[in-house]
Amino acid sequence: MVRQQLGFSLSGFLTVAATLVVASLLAMKLVPPYTEYSTIQRDMTEIVNDPGMANASGPEIREAFSKKTAVDDVKSVSAEDIEIDREPFQLHVKYGVKIPLAANISVYLDFEAKAVKGSK
Repeated sequence: MVRQQLGFSLSGFLTVAATLVVASLLAMKLVPPYTEYSTIQRDMTEIVNDPGMANASGPEIREAFSKKTAVDDVKSVSAEDIEIDREPFQLHVKYGVKIPLAANISVYLDFEAKAVKGSK
């Protein structure tokens, strides 16, 4: 009795390998903007929940945000981009990031971060 061989063919292996390479490259390009978004969200939440910032002026809030983002190496948003609302105390920012993938192919990601006093 002849037993049929099992396993990957060369073309099957190359297809799986190419798919994994493309997925890995895509992940390496798309993960940093999402981590930067979470950093911006965290910094805004820390500022909003800081008791000393509740009565701070707009420039003082922007300066605190600027210092936090400088430490965290945030490049997508500046202190001038954030909107400050007093009732309830909250910070809000909308921004987009264009990520070049290959040649003339790019991905544009829209982000909206909001922090309200009392939120975590």
